[in-house]
Amino acid sequence: MMKTLTGLMLNRRIVAAFVLLVVLGTLGLDVAGMVHPCPYCRVQRFALGVLAIILLLKGYDRLLPRYVAAVVGLMGLVVGMTQHFNHIKKMNAGAFDWAAVTIGHPWVLSGLAVLTLVWQLFLIFNVDRKSAA
Repeated sequence: MMKTLTGLMLNRRIVAAFVLLVVLGTLGLDVAGMVHPCPYCRVQRFALGVLAIILLLKGYDRLLPRYVAAVVGLMGLVVGMTQHFNHIKKMNAGAFDWAAVTIGHPWVLSGLAVLTLVWQLFLIFNVDRKSAA
């Protein structure tokens, strides 16, 4: 079971397709006006989508796609961590509403976006590749 899950998580096309479906779904909710128009979320969604598209390309491991992935991925990470840290500041100030924390809470979603961005960057840069030594 664990080997199957690991294999799925290391399959760049499966990960990219799943992330792209989530991005398109959330984009649809945003365009329909069903969610708050959050600039943080939009930047993170853009970065997740670009990285997913790069992962679907045959030459994802070439210099130009990796350069674009590094720039866009780091932009998404900075914005995601900024959004996440803003909620941590609220926690420290005692102004955080713990009762409102659900899967749709911006603090949870920004954390998931950061984790997903890092995972996509790991796949693009072949972090799991065995050492040549």
